[in-house]
Amino acid sequence: MYRCGSGFLLTLAITFVVAFTGCLGKSTNNPGNGGVTSVTLSPGGTISIEAGSTQVFSATGKNANGRAVLGIDIQYLVVSGNPNAPAPISIASTGNACAGTWDPTATMCSPGSSGIALVSAVVNGVSSPQTTIYVHQHIDSLQVSPLNPQGPPQYECFSQGQIWNYQAIAYSQIGGQSVDITTTVGPMNWFSKNTGVVTTSTTVSGLLPNQVQVTAKTPGITELFANVSGVTSNYYPFTTCLVQAIWLQIGGQNEAGNLITVNNGNTVPVTAVAVDTLCGTANNTPLTSLPLTWSTSDPEVIAFTSSTASTASNNATARNNSGGALITASCAPPTCNIGLPGLTPSGAIAPSLPIYASNYNAAAPPPTKCQPPNLTKGYDAISVDVIPSPTAKPVTYTAWAATTSCADAIGCSSAIFSVTPGTSPIGKILDLPRTPNSMMFNHVAAARVYIGSDQGLMYIDASGTSPSATLVSNSSTCNIALCGTVLTISNDGKMAVVSDPPTSSSPGQVYIYTGGATTAPVDLILSNTNETATAAAFSPDQLKLFILTNLGNMYVYSTVDALSSVSTFAPGTDVEFSADGSFAYVAGAPATAGAPANAVSAYSTCSLPGEASVNIGTAATSATPSKLFPSPVIPLPFIQDGFVWTTQTILALEPPNVEFLTAEFAQNPILYPIVAGNPLQFTCNPPLILSGGFTKGASYNLGQGNFTPIYSQLVNDGAQLIVVAQNIPAVLLFNVGIGTTTSVPLANNAYPLSASASTDGSQVFVAACDQYPNNDPTQPCAVGSVHIVNTVSQGDYQQVPYVNVSDNNNRNMCNNGGNPVPQCLPNLIALRPD
Repeated sequence: MYRCGSGFLLTLAITFVVAFTGCLGKSTNNPGNGGVTSVTLSPGGTISIEAGSTQVFSATGKNANGRAVLGIDIQYLVVSGNPNAPAPISIASTGNACAGTWDPTATMCSPGSSGIALVSAVVNGVSSPQTTIYVHQHIDSLQVSPLNPQGPPQYECFSQGQIWNYQAIAYSQIGGQSVDITTTVGPMNWFSKNTGVVTTSTTVSGLLPNQVQVTAKTPGITELFANVSGVTSNYYPFTTCLVQAIWLQIGGQNEAGNLITVNNGNTVPVTAVAVDTLCGTANNTPLTSLPLTWSTSDPEVIAFTSSTASTASNNATARNNSGGALITASCAPPTCNIGLPGLTPSGAIAPSLPIYASNYNAAAPPPTKCQPPNLTKGYDAISVDVIPSPTAKPVTYTAWAATTSCADAIGCSSAIFSVTPGTSPIGKILDLPRTPNSMMFNHVAAARVYIGSDQGLMYIDASGTSPSATLVSNSSTCNIALCGTVLTISNDGKMAVVSDPPTSSSPGQVYIYTGGATTAPVDLILSNTNETATAAAFSPDQLKLFILTNLGNMYVYSTVDALSSVSTFAPGTDVEFSADGSFAYVAGAPATAGAPANAVSAYSTCSLPGEASVNIGTAATSATPSKLFPSPVIPLPFIQDGFVWTTQTILALEPPNVEFLTAEFAQNPILYPIVAGNPLQFTCNPPLILSGGFTKGASYNLGQGNFTPIYSQLVNDGAQLIVVAQNIPAVLLFNVGIGTTTSVPLANNAYPLSASASTDGSQVFVAACDQYPNNDPTQPCAVGSVHIVNTVSQGDYQQVPYVNVSDNNNRNMCNNGGNPVPQCLPNLIALRPD
């Protein structure tokens, strides 16, 4: 039954509990309700409901062991939160509450007046904590604004750690007027659209229930909003000041320089001094909590254990592979400068806003005049030269070799095998269920080799005790199986890029495989029917993927920006990123009037609205480069025109020559702060190329006539370029410092088919044909092997033929190719990083 009345109508026990006007709802009596020591009422805490609406309550009782007691007798008690007014709700014995008055059947709720009610549940004399209910009139609007007594903010953003108070006002249309009913709706719930930009607190002393204190946390933009009684407020913009500049130093060396030499296994501490857009105006203290992305140009040489860190420092560890690399840092969305891409004040989409490290010299401060305390110099990248320790044993490398010769024949299984220098170099021999067309090791997780094929992507985790080829998909449908050639792997090892030409998929497609069954691969469909992706590279921070095609387009893919393209080249042949990662060097003539026929252009990593990448400069070349090699060593920066410029040398392989290019560049800081009232335009400032600072220099002939390279790599600390070419029975070694070329002949006058080198250049594994019928390279190769070349001792010291473990006379790498002819011989090879 349901009873509602003054206190004298209740039992004596209840009268002492409810000393003022209240209501009681009681469940059916049950003698088995003993043993209850605690009661929980649901919902608990504080709730807000509109007059005339209903709310269902329930309660549970537990014994001393924390177990629920069944068959209990529940009584629901309601009293007014205001001693001078009646309770604004009534409650039935079932726990159904009405913000007003129930009819005799407790099915129709008539609206009552606004007020506060306190509800509790009682079981066997044990009472629950009270739930507070705010009953109010209908909320027509809920408006967020800064708390007026605090005064207006001076700027449109807040530096990390700064606080500001906001309030939400609830309005109801009563009698044709908008009436403030905020005091009747109870505490507000506060949220922000982009998690991490701010923290909110409603428990600060002095705040009213409709107010919140907001603390700027992570650089980015967001919108605050409040919610109460199912009504959501307007969205109020809030910006934690964006990162404006980042300057790097070698930990412990302060401003000493930007070059360090370390032994294998040692670490390089790097410190980032970062400032936001208020630096030099309201807060010139460098940021301490900073979600930067830490990057390396060659993760096979040196890599960060974690590419993200919450503090402004990180450690990079030198691997067993010696050589040179550049390490840098950036503020890259979605974890830094959060909320971009987003809407501009005009309603257009603003692209992501990455900020790349730059050079700092207090003698020539940047245009923002931002001068952090005690900072004299900082750098955009650190050059690292990894060398073996004096007591270290030489690294013994292992390569994996495969064959393409099955040509997708039905029933043909290609072999893949490992090769390690020694008296018994043949290691594991595995069958590949699909004929490979390419193979590439993951840079970081060195045990995994990705193998492309026209029937689908495969991989092998080569360090396992019983490795085997794994198909990404058993399906024969290419956009599921990921057919095509492996073009590149991201520096963090998490993404492999596969190019599927229009011969198997029309139009051509690019797949981005993220290495797990739980995450579907990305499928990028190219614009033109006959278009094929021919080269690709990730920016060091993995924010952008630049894809070149045979039709002269460059596609720019990002997980945070929409796929877009730039009509650039005729066509592009290679793409590599600059020392700081802020732009890419792209080989090929830009599609602009008066552009040179042969060139390398610099394209920004950040984009503008409607423009995927900005061409910031072009250097003419003597011929179209087939490959580009940015040097891992950059000299100390220099000052000119108020900027601090980086110089990077780029080697361009232009058979029969190697040509030197020089790029001089700097970051162009965002010109902030902007005083409140002027709309912020969140857009990228592309890096700058110094006027006349992107040029070609000396050109050196390798002395081999015109040739077709099949493999080339800049090794050591950028001191040597290794080139392996078709129909040249040697490994070519170009000395970068003095511009001379030497060669290491291959035994048996062998013709290379594929090659792979260690990062220090000491060992080159060459899959080659040792014998053509009648010495005619146009004929099918009769005998092949893997040549292990030591470039230090200048010798081809071991030739490793494929030999089936069960048949020493069987050198055929295909299971149905016949023996001795036709032969399936090793013509793909990849060196496993150590």
